Amino acid sequence: MPCSPSVRPSTSHVYPHTVTRQRETSLTLPQRQTSEDINKQIRASLGMPPKPEVHPTVPVEGHVCDFPIWSYSKRRCSVTSLHIDYEDGSYFSLKAPEGMPSPSFPGYLDCILFYGQHDLFNRNYIEMSVYSIFKTLGLDATNGGIYEMFRRDMKRAVALYMETDRFRDPTTGERCYVDIFHVLQRVRLYKNRQGASIFYFDDLFLDSLRSGYLKRVDFDYCLHLDRDNKPLSRFLYSHILKRLGEKSIYLRNLVGFLYDVGLGYVAQLEPKRRNEALKDSVVPALDAIRGEACSHWQMDDKGNLVFFS
Repeated sequence: MPCSPSVRPSTSHVYPHTVTRQRETSLTLPQRQTSEDINKQIRASLGMPPKPEVHPTVPVEGHVCDFPIWSYSKRRCSVTSLHIDYEDGSYFSLKAPEGMPSPSFPGYLDCILFYGQHDLFNRNYIEMSVYSIFKTLGLDATNGGIYEMFRRDMKRAVALYMETDRFRDPTTGERCYVDIFHVLQRVRLYKNRQGASIFYFDDLFLDSLRSGYLKRVDFDYCLHLDRDNKPLSRFLYSHILKRLGEKSIYLRNLVGFLYDVGLGYVAQLEPKRRNEALKDSVVPALDAIRGEACSHWQMDDKGNLVFFS
């Protein structure tokens, strides 16, 4: 489920909690690209033909940051389903029989992906201690209550599954399939929190991560939002970053945008209550990522949200 090629690279920021791993992470991908270029030059100098181009075998449209997979508030954790109908006739459906992962879940996920992203290019699992996740997020690693909430979120994430026909076949460009997939296939939690737990990811979910998400999203900034307890801003950051891409402007009508990001229940409110909800949650969340996902944003006189690169 790869990201659109129009994803706009974000400018890396350094935050104190992750600076010790920033050098290792920030150097890996540029070095890999340089190595590929060198290998091509060596093959050419030896008169060897170039390696065959690897064509994509996963959908060329869609991305994990298109779909809301956690709750933005504790009150909404009890939600067990979500459905989005898009104007082009495609759809996205989510079932969460145990309830939606809590607003803390994006922090757990970002820690796992940030510190294990190199392993995910070669395998479908990451080994990491719950203790290190808590320490990265500034949580009390000895607090039993926090650990129980973590276990509950992992159970919810494993139970959660998604269904969509949004993804296009990379060869034909057609929407030929309905994909049903998970975020996590399995979690093995080490009983001692300082031992390495194992998190197994769904293959289709990983295809999306490998296609660009791991390379372009600024995980330092994501963790910054996670520590500030801003789950809606965290989702909007990657969502708008992907939708805007390298374009100068991304325009979306307000109602459609609310459905896109899992806030369809806000779109259904009568105008006065909807405006109140926007002022209380959506507007502050968008303002928090101004200068990161986009340079600025505004609402035009036709009720469209306009995001500028």
